[in-house]
Amino acid sequence: MVKNISTRVQICGRGAGCHGGHSAVEQSGYISREKMYSEYDGRTYYPKYSEDLVHTEVMLPQNAPESYKDPYVLWNSVEVNEKGDNAQLARTYRVELPNEWTYELATEVMREYVKRNFVDKGMCAQFAIHDSENKKTGQRNLHCHILLTMRGIDEHGNWMPKQKKVYLTDDNGERIPVIDKKTGQQKVDKQNRKQWKCTTVSTNDWSSKENAKIWRKDITDTINMVNSQMGMTENFWEHRSFKEQGLDIIPQIHLGEKASAMERAGVHTIRGDINRDIIARNAIIEAARAVYDKAKEELEAIKAIPVTVVKIIKNEIIDMIREVAKRNNNRLNLPIMGSKYIRRISDRRGLQDKEFLEQYVEKKGFTSFEDLKDFKAENEQRYLEITSERNDVNERISYLKDLLTVYDQYEPFIKNNKEYWSLKGFAHKNYERMHKVELVKYNVLREKLKSMIREPDKKITVTKWRNELDSLVAKKERLQLPYAEVVTNLACCEILEHNRKELSHMLQNENHEKAKTRSRNDHVIE
Repeated sequence: MVKNISTRVQICGRGAGCHGGHSAVEQSGYISREKMYSEYDGRTYYPKYSEDLVHTEVMLPQNAPESYKDPYVLWNSVEVNEKGDNAQLARTYRVELPNEWTYELATEVMREYVKRNFVDKGMCAQFAIHDSENKKTGQRNLHCHILLTMRGIDEHGNWMPKQKKVYLTDDNGERIPVIDKKTGQQKVDKQNRKQWKCTTVSTNDWSSKENAKIWRKDITDTINMVNSQMGMTENFWEHRSFKEQGLDIIPQIHLGEKASAMERAGVHTIRGDINRDIIARNAIIEAARAVYDKAKEELEAIKAIPVTVVKIIKNEIIDMIREVAKRNNNRLNLPIMGSKYIRRISDRRGLQDKEFLEQYVEKKGFTSFEDLKDFKAENEQRYLEITSERNDVNERISYLKDLLTVYDQYEPFIKNNKEYWSLKGFAHKNYERMHKVELVKYNVLREKLKSMIREPDKKITVTKWRNELDSLVAKKERLQLPYAEVVTNLACCEILEHNRKELSHMLQNENHEKAKTRSRNDHVIE
Protein backbone atom coordinates (compact mmCIF):
# COMPACT_ATOMS: atom_id res chain seq x y z
CA MET A 1 0.00 0.00 0.00
CA VAL A 2 1.36 3.45 -0.93
CA LYS A 3 1.42 6.04 1.85
CA ASN A 4 1.84 9.67 0.72
CA ILE A 5 3.89 11.44 3.39
CA SER A 6 2.68 14.72 4.85
CA THR A 7 5.29 17.46 5.39
CA ARG A 8 5.05 21.24 5.74
CA VAL A 9 7.75 23.94 5.63
CA GLN A 10 6.92 27.51 6.70
CA ILE A 11 8.70 30.70 7.74
CA CYS A 12 8.23 32.05 11.26
CA GLY A 13 8.61 35.83 11.25
CA ARG A 14 7.16 39.22 12.04
CA GLY A 15 5.95 39.96 8.50
CA ALA A 16 2.37 39.50 7.33
CA GLY A 17 3.44 36.82 4.84
CA CYS A 18 4.93 34.52 7.49
CA HIS A 19 2.55 31.62 8.22
CA GLY A 20 4.76 29.62 10.57
CA GLY A 21 4.11 31.96 13.51
CA HIS A 22 5.27 35.46 14.44
CA SER A 23 7.58 34.60 17.35
CA ALA A 24 10.37 32.01 17.40
CA VAL A 25 10.09 31.87 21.21
CA GLU A 26 6.37 31.14 20.95
CA GLN A 27 7.02 28.38 18.37
CA SER A 28 9.63 26.81 20.63
CA GLY A 29 7.18 26.79 23.52
CA TYR A 30 4.47 25.38 21.27
CA ILE A 31 6.49 22.38 20.08
CA SER A 32 8.17 21.71 23.46
CA ARG A 33 4.89 22.25 25.38
CA GLU A 34 6.73 24.65 27.72
CA LYS A 35 5.88 28.12 29.01
CA MET A 36 8.30 30.56 27.34
CA TYR A 37 9.09 34.23 27.97
CA SER A 38 10.17 36.45 25.05
CA GLU A 39 12.73 39.11 25.86
CA TYR A 40 11.95 40.83 22.55
CA ASP A 41 8.25 41.59 23.06
CA GLY A 42 8.02 41.02 26.84
CA ARG A 43 5.25 38.44 26.45
CA THR A 44 4.90 35.07 28.15
CA TYR A 45 3.64 32.34 25.84
CA TYR A 46 1.69 29.44 27.30
CA PRO A 47 1.38 26.09 25.47
CA LYS A 48 -2.18 25.03 24.64
CA TYR A 49 -1.46 21.32 25.02
CA SER A 50 1.02 19.19 26.94
CA GLU A 51 -0.23 15.62 27.00
CA ASP A 52 1.07 14.65 23.55
CA LEU A 53 4.80 15.43 24.00
CA VAL A 54 7.05 12.41 23.45
CA HIS A 55 10.51 14.00 23.26
CA THR A 56 12.20 17.35 22.62
CA GLU A 57 15.82 18.48 22.37
CA VAL A 58 18.09 21.14 20.84
CA MET A 59 20.96 20.17 18.54
CA LEU A 60 23.81 22.56 17.75
CA PRO A 61 26.36 22.85 14.95
CA GLN A 62 30.07 23.50 15.39
CA ASN A 63 30.95 26.90 16.92
CA ALA A 64 27.51 27.39 18.50
CA PRO A 65 27.66 28.47 22.17
CA GLU A 66 26.89 25.62 24.56
CA SER A 67 24.31 27.84 26.26
CA TYR A 68 22.15 27.52 23.12
CA LYS A 69 21.33 23.98 24.27
CA ASP A 70 18.70 25.76 26.36
CA PRO A 71 15.86 26.63 23.93
CA TYR A 72 15.04 29.74 26.01
CA VAL A 73 18.55 31.11 25.42
CA LEU A 74 18.69 30.05 21.75
CA TRP A 75 15.42 31.50 20.52
CA ASN A 76 15.58 34.66 22.61
CA SER A 77 19.01 35.25 21.08
CA VAL A 78 17.45 34.80 17.63
CA GLU A 79 14.63 37.22 18.44
CA VAL A 80 16.83 39.93 19.97
CA ASN A 81 19.37 39.72 17.13
CA GLU A 82 16.67 40.47 14.50
CA LYS A 83 15.84 44.19 14.42
CA GLY A 84 13.48 44.50 11.43
CA ASP A 85 9.70 44.69 11.74
CA ASN A 86 9.43 42.19 8.87
CA ALA A 87 12.33 39.97 9.97
CA GLN A 88 12.26 36.27 9.21
CA LEU A 89 13.12 34.52 12.49
CA ALA A 90 13.10 30.78 11.96
CA ARG A 91 11.95 28.01 9.69
CA THR A 92 9.31 25.51 10.89
CA TYR A 93 9.13 22.01 9.46
CA ARG A 94 6.51 19.39 10.32
CA VAL A 95 7.00 15.72 9.39
CA GLU A 96 4.56 12.81 9.60
CA LEU A 97 5.96 9.56 11.07
CA PRO A 98 4.73 5.93 11.07
CA ASN A 99 2.35 5.27 13.95
CA GLU A 100 3.85 1.78 14.22
CA TRP A 101 7.19 3.17 15.41
CA THR A 102 8.07 3.13 19.09
CA TYR A 103 8.85 6.49 20.66
CA GLU A 104 12.47 5.42 21.15
CA LEU A 105 12.86 4.50 17.49
CA ALA A 106 11.21 7.74 16.33
CA THR A 107 13.56 9.77 18.56
CA GLU A 108 16.67 7.95 17.35
CA VAL A 109 15.73 8.24 13.66
CA MET A 110 14.75 11.92 13.86
CA ARG A 111 17.88 12.83 15.82
CA GLU A 112 20.04 11.40 13.01
CA TYR A 113 17.81 12.96 10.33
CA VAL A 114 18.02 16.43 11.93
CA LYS A 115 21.80 16.13 12.31
CA ARG A 116 22.29 15.02 8.70
CA ASN A 117 20.03 17.56 7.01
CA PHE A 118 20.29 20.63 9.22
CA VAL A 119 22.88 20.61 12.00
CA ASP A 120 25.71 19.37 9.77
CA LYS A 121 24.82 22.24 7.39
CA GLY A 122 25.34 24.79 10.20
CA MET A 123 21.79 25.31 11.52
CA CYS A 124 20.72 25.22 15.17
CA ALA A 125 17.71 22.91 15.41
CA GLN A 126 15.09 22.09 18.02
CA PHE A 127 12.93 19.07 17.31
CA ALA A 128 9.94 17.74 19.21
CA ILE A 129 8.01 14.50 18.65
CA HIS A 130 4.26 14.48 19.41
CA ASP A 131 1.74 11.64 19.46
CA SER A 132 -1.77 13.07 19.34
CA GLU A 133 -5.07 11.20 18.96
CA ASN A 134 -8.28 11.93 17.11
CA LYS A 135 -10.85 11.47 19.88
CA LYS A 136 -13.64 10.64 17.43
CA THR A 137 -11.86 7.96 15.38
CA GLY A 138 -9.16 6.84 17.81
CA GLN A 139 -6.56 7.32 15.05
CA ARG A 140 -3.12 8.20 16.40
CA ASN A 141 -0.87 10.77 14.74
CA LEU A 142 2.86 10.41 15.45
CA HIS A 143 4.73 13.39 14.01
CA CYS A 144 7.76 15.62 14.48
CA HIS A 145 8.10 19.41 14.61
CA ILE A 146 11.49 20.94 13.72
CA LEU A 147 12.41 24.57 14.38
CA LEU A 148 15.48 25.84 12.48
CA THR A 149 17.63 28.97 12.65
CA MET A 150 18.15 31.01 9.48
CA ARG A 151 21.51 32.59 10.27
CA GLY A 152 24.84 30.79 10.36
CA ILE A 153 27.27 31.00 13.30
CA ASP A 154 30.86 32.14 12.79
CA GLU A 155 33.99 30.71 14.42
CA HIS A 156 33.53 33.07 17.39
CA GLY A 157 30.00 31.85 18.12
CA ASN A 158 28.32 35.00 16.77
CA TRP A 159 25.35 35.17 14.45
CA MET A 160 26.36 35.79 10.84
CA PRO A 161 24.47 38.10 8.44
CA LYS A 162 21.86 36.49 6.21
CA GLN A 163 23.17 38.40 3.19
CA LYS A 164 26.43 39.99 2.11
CA LYS A 165 27.31 42.71 -0.40
CA VAL A 166 29.05 41.62 -3.61
CA TYR A 167 30.51 44.18 -6.01
CA LEU A 168 29.74 43.71 -9.72
CA THR A 169 32.75 43.59 -12.05
CA ASP A 170 33.33 44.07 -15.78
CA ASP A 171 35.01 41.66 -18.20
CA ASN A 172 38.41 42.70 -16.85
CA GLY A 173 37.44 41.96 -13.27
CA GLU A 174 37.26 45.64 -12.36
CA ARG A 175 34.49 47.05 -10.20
CA ILE A 176 31.80 48.98 -12.09
CA PRO A 177 31.25 52.57 -10.92
CA VAL A 178 27.79 54.07 -10.32
CA ILE A 179 27.47 56.98 -12.81
CA ASP A 180 25.46 60.10 -12.10
CA LYS A 181 23.26 60.67 -15.19
CA LYS A 182 23.33 64.45 -14.80
CA THR A 183 27.10 64.96 -14.40
CA GLY A 184 28.38 61.82 -16.09
CA GLN A 185 30.72 61.39 -13.12
CA GLN A 186 30.97 58.58 -10.58
CA LYS A 187 28.59 59.06 -7.66
CA VAL A 188 29.88 59.56 -4.14
CA ASP A 189 28.05 59.10 -0.83
CA LYS A 190 27.72 61.59 2.03
CA GLN A 191 31.15 60.59 3.37
CA ASN A 192 32.61 61.40 -0.07
CA ARG A 193 33.25 57.72 -0.80
CA LYS A 194 32.99 56.49 -4.36
CA GLN A 195 29.98 54.31 -5.14
CA TRP A 196 30.23 51.02 -7.05
CA LYS A 197 27.53 48.78 -8.49
CA CYS A 198 26.79 45.89 -6.17
CA THR A 199 24.19 43.29 -5.27
CA THR A 200 23.39 41.17 -2.22
CA VAL A 201 23.63 37.39 -2.05
CA SER A 202 22.62 34.96 0.66
CA THR A 203 25.42 33.74 2.93
CA ASN A 204 23.92 30.25 2.84
CA ASP A 205 21.60 28.22 0.61
CA TRP A 206 19.17 27.19 3.35
CA SER A 207 16.27 29.15 1.83
CA SER A 208 16.50 27.41 -1.55
CA LYS A 209 13.08 26.08 -2.60
CA GLU A 210 14.73 22.84 -3.67
CA ASN A 211 15.59 22.07 -0.03
CA ALA A 212 11.98 21.26 0.84
CA LYS A 213 11.98 18.54 -1.84
CA ILE A 214 15.37 17.22 -0.69
CA TRP A 215 14.29 17.06 2.96
CA ARG A 216 10.96 15.44 2.02
CA LYS A 217 12.66 12.77 -0.09
CA ASP A 218 15.28 12.11 2.59
CA ILE A 219 12.73 11.53 5.37
CA THR A 220 10.66 9.30 3.08
CA ASP A 221 13.71 7.23 2.07
CA THR A 222 14.68 7.01 5.75
CA ILE A 223 11.22 5.79 6.78
CA ASN A 224 11.17 3.16 4.02
CA MET A 225 14.68 1.97 4.94
CA VAL A 226 13.87 1.68 8.67
CA ASN A 227 10.55 -0.06 7.96
CA SER A 228 12.32 -2.50 5.63
CA GLN A 229 14.93 -3.31 8.28
CA MET A 230 12.14 -3.98 10.78
CA GLY A 231 10.11 -6.10 8.36
CA MET A 232 7.27 -3.54 8.23
CA THR A 233 6.74 -3.61 4.46
CA GLU A 234 2.95 -3.21 4.48
CA ASN A 235 3.22 0.47 3.51
CA PHE A 236 5.59 2.11 1.03
CA TRP A 237 6.00 5.81 1.78
CA GLU A 238 5.97 8.12 -1.24
CA HIS A 239 7.57 11.60 -1.27
CA ARG A 240 6.27 12.73 -4.67
CA SER A 241 3.13 14.84 -4.88
CA PHE A 242 -0.01 13.44 -6.51
CA LYS A 243 0.78 15.57 -9.57
CA GLU A 244 4.36 14.25 -9.78
CA GLN A 245 2.99 10.70 -9.54
CA GLY A 246 0.60 11.39 -12.41
CA LEU A 247 -2.42 10.85 -10.13
CA ASP A 248 -5.56 12.86 -10.70
CA ILE A 249 -6.21 13.26 -6.96
CA ILE A 250 -6.98 16.44 -5.05
CA PRO A 251 -4.65 16.83 -2.05
CA GLN A 252 -6.18 17.80 1.28
CA ILE A 253 -5.55 21.30 2.61
CA HIS A 254 -3.69 22.08 5.85
CA LEU A 255 -6.08 22.69 8.75
CA GLY A 256 -3.86 24.91 10.87
CA GLU A 257 -3.57 25.02 14.66
CA LYS A 258 -6.95 26.62 15.46
CA ALA A 259 -9.00 24.53 13.04
CA SER A 260 -7.24 21.37 14.21
CA ALA A 261 -8.07 22.13 17.84
CA MET A 262 -11.73 22.78 16.98
CA GLU A 263 -11.95 19.59 14.93
CA ARG A 264 -10.44 17.59 17.82
CA ALA A 265 -13.12 19.07 20.08
CA GLY A 266 -15.79 17.86 17.67
CA VAL A 267 -16.54 21.27 16.15
CA HIS A 268 -16.75 21.26 12.35
CA THR A 269 -14.77 23.97 10.60
CA ILE A 270 -14.82 25.26 7.02
CA ARG A 271 -11.36 23.85 6.34
CA GLY A 272 -12.35 20.55 7.93
CA ASP A 273 -15.48 20.38 5.76
CA ILE A 274 -13.34 21.01 2.67
CA ASN A 275 -11.10 18.09 3.59
CA ARG A 276 -14.08 15.84 4.29
CA ASP A 277 -15.44 16.72 0.86
CA ILE A 278 -12.04 15.99 -0.73
CA ILE A 279 -11.86 12.64 1.06
CA ALA A 280 -15.35 11.73 -0.12
CA ARG A 281 -14.71 12.70 -3.74
CA ASN A 282 -11.37 10.92 -3.91
CA ALA A 283 -12.72 7.87 -2.07
CA ILE A 284 -9.61 7.69 0.10
CA ILE A 285 -10.48 5.55 3.05
CA GLU A 286 -7.73 4.46 5.39
CA ALA A 287 -8.08 0.86 6.49
CA ALA A 288 -8.02 0.44 10.26
CA ARG A 289 -5.30 -1.80 11.61
CA ALA A 290 -6.44 -5.04 13.20
CA VAL A 291 -5.88 -4.87 16.95
CA TYR A 292 -4.24 -7.92 18.36
CA ASP A 293 -5.85 -10.72 16.33
CA LYS A 294 -4.88 -13.32 18.84
CA ALA A 295 -6.50 -11.36 21.67
CA LYS A 296 -9.74 -11.08 19.69
CA GLU A 297 -9.77 -14.83 19.02
CA GLU A 298 -9.36 -15.51 22.72
CA LEU A 299 -12.07 -12.98 23.49
CA GLU A 300 -14.47 -14.72 21.10
CA ALA A 301 -13.62 -18.02 22.78
CA ILE A 302 -14.54 -16.52 26.14
CA LYS A 303 -17.80 -15.17 24.73
CA ALA A 304 -18.64 -18.65 23.45
CA ILE A 305 -18.57 -20.11 26.98
CA PRO A 306 -22.16 -20.76 28.18
CA VAL A 307 -23.38 -18.13 30.60
CA THR A 308 -24.28 -20.79 33.19
CA VAL A 309 -20.62 -21.75 33.71
CA VAL A 310 -19.24 -18.21 33.84
CA LYS A 311 -18.63 -17.26 37.45
CA ILE A 312 -19.69 -13.66 38.05
CA ILE A 313 -17.00 -11.92 40.09
CA LYS A 314 -16.83 -8.25 41.00
CA ASN A 315 -13.88 -6.79 39.06
CA GLU A 316 -12.99 -3.17 39.82
CA ILE A 317 -10.47 -2.98 36.97
CA ILE A 318 -12.97 -4.04 34.31
CA ASP A 319 -15.55 -1.71 35.85
CA MET A 320 -13.03 1.12 35.49
CA ILE A 321 -12.28 0.18 31.86
CA ARG A 322 -15.97 0.25 30.96
CA GLU A 323 -16.63 3.56 32.73
CA VAL A 324 -13.73 5.28 30.97
CA ALA A 325 -14.60 3.74 27.59
CA LYS A 326 -18.23 4.87 28.00
CA ARG A 327 -17.03 8.46 28.31
CA ASN A 328 -14.26 8.25 25.70
CA ASN A 329 -15.66 6.80 22.46
CA ASN A 330 -15.17 3.20 23.60
CA ARG A 331 -11.43 3.68 24.10
CA LEU A 332 -9.04 4.38 26.97
CA ASN A 333 -6.69 7.34 27.25
CA LEU A 334 -3.00 6.90 26.48
CA PRO A 335 -0.42 8.41 28.89
CA ILE A 336 2.42 9.81 26.79
CA MET A 337 4.39 12.12 29.06
CA GLY A 338 6.21 10.22 31.77
CA SER A 339 5.44 6.77 30.38
CA LYS A 340 8.40 4.43 30.77
CA TYR A 341 7.14 1.33 28.99
CA ILE A 342 4.45 2.53 26.55
CA ARG A 343 7.17 4.39 24.62
CA ARG A 344 8.69 0.97 23.81
CA ILE A 345 5.43 -0.33 22.27
CA SER A 346 4.69 0.11 18.57
CA ASP A 347 0.94 -0.71 18.55
CA ARG A 348 -0.04 1.92 21.13
CA ARG A 349 -3.47 2.31 19.54
CA GLY A 350 -4.19 -1.35 20.27
CA LEU A 351 -3.46 -0.82 23.96
CA GLN A 352 -6.33 1.67 24.10
CA ASP A 353 -8.86 -0.87 22.83
CA LYS A 354 -11.54 -1.60 25.43
CA GLU A 355 -12.12 -5.22 24.43
CA PHE A 356 -8.41 -6.04 24.36
CA LEU A 357 -7.87 -4.63 27.86
CA GLU A 358 -10.90 -6.44 29.29
CA GLN A 359 -9.69 -9.68 27.79
CA TYR A 360 -6.16 -9.00 29.07
CA VAL A 361 -7.39 -8.41 32.63
CA GLU A 362 -9.53 -11.57 32.56
CA LYS A 363 -6.69 -13.63 31.13
CA LYS A 364 -4.30 -12.47 33.87
CA GLY A 365 -6.92 -13.09 36.55
CA PHE A 366 -6.90 -9.56 37.98
CA THR A 367 -9.93 -8.56 40.06
CA SER A 368 -8.51 -5.57 41.94
CA PHE A 369 -5.86 -2.90 41.59
CA GLU A 370 -3.97 -4.62 44.41
CA ASP A 371 -3.58 -7.62 42.07
CA LEU A 372 -2.34 -5.24 39.37
CA LYS A 373 0.15 -3.63 41.77
CA ASP A 374 1.65 -7.02 42.73
CA PHE A 375 1.79 -8.07 39.07
CA LYS A 376 3.54 -4.83 38.14
CA ALA A 377 6.15 -5.25 40.89
CA GLU A 378 6.95 -8.79 39.70
CA ASN A 379 7.30 -7.66 36.10
CA GLU A 380 9.43 -4.64 37.01
CA GLN A 381 11.88 -6.98 38.73
CA ARG A 382 11.84 -9.28 35.71
CA TYR A 383 12.32 -6.27 33.43
CA LEU A 384 15.43 -5.19 35.36
CA GLU A 385 16.90 -8.70 35.11
CA ILE A 386 16.23 -9.05 31.37
CA THR A 387 17.39 -5.49 30.64
CA SER A 388 20.62 -6.05 32.55
CA GLU A 389 21.24 -9.28 30.65
CA ARG A 390 20.40 -7.61 27.32
CA ASN A 391 22.73 -4.70 28.09
CA ASP A 392 25.57 -7.09 28.93
CA VAL A 393 24.98 -8.98 25.68
CA ASN A 394 24.76 -5.78 23.62
CA GLU A 395 27.91 -4.37 25.22
CA ARG A 396 29.83 -7.60 24.51
CA ILE A 397 28.49 -7.73 20.93
CA SER A 398 29.61 -4.14 20.37
CA TYR A 399 33.07 -4.96 21.78
CA LEU A 400 33.49 -8.03 19.56
CA LYS A 401 32.28 -6.16 16.48
CA ASP A 402 34.83 -3.40 17.16
CA LEU A 403 37.59 -6.01 17.46
CA LEU A 404 36.56 -7.73 14.23
CA THR A 405 36.30 -4.40 12.40
CA VAL A 406 39.88 -3.51 13.29
CA TYR A 407 40.97 -7.08 12.54
CA ASP A 408 39.46 -6.84 9.06
CA GLN A 409 41.59 -3.72 8.50
CA TYR A 410 44.66 -5.48 9.94
CA GLU A 411 44.33 -8.85 8.17
CA PRO A 412 45.45 -7.79 4.62
CA PHE A 413 48.84 -6.68 5.98
CA ILE A 414 49.62 -9.95 7.80
CA LYS A 415 50.97 -11.47 4.60
CA ASN A 416 53.29 -8.47 4.11
CA ASN A 417 54.75 -9.01 7.58
CA LYS A 418 55.25 -12.74 6.95
CA GLU A 419 56.92 -12.12 3.59
CA TYR A 420 59.14 -9.45 5.15
CA TRP A 421 60.46 -11.75 7.86
CA SER A 422 60.85 -14.70 5.48
CA LEU A 423 63.56 -12.78 3.55
CA LYS A 424 67.15 -12.04 4.54
CA GLY A 425 69.94 -9.69 3.61
CA PHE A 426 69.41 -7.39 0.64
CA ALA A 427 66.03 -8.93 -0.24
CA HIS A 428 64.87 -8.20 3.33
CA LYS A 429 65.91 -4.53 3.12
CA ASN A 430 64.56 -4.14 -0.42
CA TYR A 431 61.17 -5.56 0.63
CA GLU A 432 61.10 -3.12 3.57
CA ARG A 433 61.78 -0.20 1.22
CA MET A 434 59.13 -1.31 -1.32
CA HIS A 435 56.42 -2.06 1.29
CA LYS A 436 57.15 0.50 3.95
CA VAL A 437 53.53 1.74 4.09
CA GLU A 438 52.10 -1.77 4.43
CA LEU A 439 54.56 -2.72 7.18
CA VAL A 440 53.82 0.48 9.11
CA LYS A 441 50.06 -0.14 8.84
CA TYR A 442 50.61 -3.72 10.05
CA ASN A 443 52.38 -2.52 13.19
CA VAL A 444 49.96 0.36 13.85
CA LEU A 445 46.83 -1.79 13.43
CA ARG A 446 48.33 -4.65 15.44
CA GLU A 447 49.10 -2.31 18.33
CA LYS A 448 45.63 -0.80 18.08
CA LEU A 449 44.03 -4.26 18.13
CA LYS A 450 46.16 -5.37 21.07
CA SER A 451 45.24 -2.24 23.03
CA MET A 452 41.53 -2.96 22.48
CA ILE A 453 41.68 -6.56 23.78
CA ARG A 454 40.44 -6.71 27.37
CA GLU A 455 41.67 -10.21 28.12
CA PRO A 456 44.96 -10.29 30.10
CA ASP A 457 46.84 -12.45 27.57
CA LYS A 458 46.09 -9.94 24.74
CA LYS A 459 45.89 -12.80 22.22
CA ILE A 460 44.32 -12.23 18.80
CA THR A 461 41.79 -15.08 18.61
CA VAL A 462 39.63 -14.09 15.66
CA THR A 463 37.90 -17.48 15.26
CA LYS A 464 36.97 -17.48 18.94
CA TRP A 465 35.64 -13.92 18.63
CA ARG A 466 33.45 -14.78 15.65
CA ASN A 467 32.05 -17.89 17.35
CA GLU A 468 31.28 -15.93 20.51
CA LEU A 469 29.64 -13.17 18.44
CA ASP A 470 27.37 -15.67 16.67
CA SER A 471 26.44 -17.17 20.04
CA LEU A 472 25.64 -13.76 21.55
CA VAL A 473 23.53 -12.69 18.55
CA ALA A 474 21.49 -15.89 18.94
CA LYS A 475 21.16 -15.21 22.69
CA LYS A 476 19.99 -11.66 21.97
CA GLU A 477 17.26 -13.03 19.69
CA ARG A 478 16.16 -15.50 22.41
CA LEU A 479 15.87 -12.64 24.90
CA GLN A 480 13.66 -10.62 22.55
CA LEU A 481 10.46 -12.59 23.24
CA PRO A 482 10.58 -12.44 27.08
CA TYR A 483 11.64 -8.78 26.85
CA ALA A 484 8.67 -7.95 24.59
CA GLU A 485 6.33 -9.86 26.91
CA VAL A 486 7.43 -8.08 30.08
CA VAL A 487 7.38 -4.65 28.37
CA THR A 488 3.84 -5.31 27.11
CA ASN A 489 2.74 -6.32 30.63
CA LEU A 490 4.19 -3.16 32.14
CA ALA A 491 2.73 -0.97 29.39
CA CYS A 492 -0.72 -2.43 30.13
CA CYS A 493 -0.18 -1.68 33.83
CA GLU A 494 0.73 1.91 32.96
CA ILE A 495 -2.38 2.48 30.87
CA LEU A 496 -4.68 0.88 33.47
CA GLU A 497 -3.22 2.94 36.34
CA HIS A 498 -3.34 6.13 34.26
CA ASN A 499 -7.01 5.64 33.35
CA ARG A 500 -7.91 4.88 36.95
CA LYS A 501 -6.64 8.38 37.84
CA GLU A 502 -8.36 9.86 34.78
CA LEU A 503 -11.68 8.31 35.82
CA SER A 504 -11.32 9.74 39.32
CA HIS A 505 -10.89 13.23 37.82
CA MET A 506 -13.84 12.67 35.45
CA LEU A 507 -16.13 11.63 38.33
CA GLN A 508 -15.07 14.60 40.44
CA ASN A 509 -15.82 16.98 37.58
CA GLU A 510 -19.18 15.32 36.92
CA ASN A 511 -20.17 15.52 40.59
CA HIS A 512 -19.09 19.16 40.65
CA GLU A 513 -21.26 19.93 37.61
CA LYS A 514 -24.22 18.10 39.16
CA ALA A 515 -23.82 20.10 42.36
CA LYS A 516 -23.74 23.35 40.40
CA THR A 517 -26.88 22.31 38.48
CA ARG A 518 -28.73 21.45 41.72
CA SER A 519 -27.67 24.78 43.21
CA ARG A 520 -29.00 26.68 40.19
CA ASN A 521 -32.29 24.70 40.27
CA ASP A 522 -32.73 25.35 44.00
CA HIS A 523 -32.14 29.03 43.40
CA VAL A 524 -34.81 29.10 40.66
CA ILE A 525 -37.35 27.34 42.94
CA GLU A 526 -36.77 29.86 45.72
